[in-house]
Amino acid sequence: MLNRNDKIVIGLSGGKDSISLLYNLIRIQEKTYNSEPIVAVSIDEGIDNYRKQSIDSASKFCESNNIEHRIISFKERIGYTLDELIEKKKKESVKNRYACNYCALMRRRLLNDEARELGADVLALGHNLTDIAETFLMNILFNRLKLIANQYIFKELDTETNKFFIKKITPLMRIPEEEIFLYANIKKFDYYPSHCPYRDLDPILRKRVLEFIQICKKYSPEIEFNLFKSFSELSEILYKNIISVRNKHCNVCGYPSAISDICNYCKFIKELKY
Repeated sequence: MLNRNDKIVIGLSGGKDSISLLYNLIRIQEKTYNSEPIVAVSIDEGIDNYRKQSIDSASKFCESNNIEHRIISFKERIGYTLDELIEKKKKESVKNRYACNYCALMRRRLLNDEARELGADVLALGHNLTDIAETFLMNILFNRLKLIANQYIFKELDTETNKFFIKKITPLMRIPEEEIFLYANIKKFDYYPSHCPYRDLDPILRKRVLEFIQICKKYSPEIEFNLFKSFSELSEILYKNIISVRNKHCNVCGYPSAISDICNYCKFIKELKY
């Protein structure tokens, strides 16, 4: 996943996964000659009684380990906190779009933009085995075969795409969430333990999928590893057999935009202005 001279940017939420990942990346770099300093980036969505506390945990960890820490806020970049955005959409009577839909779209773009600005070679994310299994099963349920193909870990680098998207790595992808929880507590990391309140409030399918996996694990503890193995094998098969369609480019930001003249991020920003 990493080369000796890579400039690493890590998405740091302040939770157990990202703090555990950063801790280990620091330990690896201590043994690597002439390596580039790691930079941590936190996204402040503006979620009341949640994000401030988690960013405080992230900031304290970075300060104690001499890591540069950048905080990017929704409010500064798009003009709304996530809380304000949800209230706006409620007044507009927008249905079937939940906080997670908006948040995921904006977080991905802002993290990638900041990593590009910092000259990163890789963007490290704290997704664990449970996250990977959950996402894979969701993509199966929604028949997102092209998305699964695009997530193939060993895909060839696309020169055109790499102009816009930083290579993402997920070093914790084979470690179950429960084990990371134990590790973070044994190490006595000062992480923020709570999940985003919108995950509990909104009836999103991702939460149902996770609950289903957890039920299955009671009877088949290896279920997450099986899903990961299926993801690895299926993503390779699909990557090698699905004909790639050349992306268009967004007329606003220039990013690849599948088959549309404007990407989903810019569509969303445009909606907010009206």
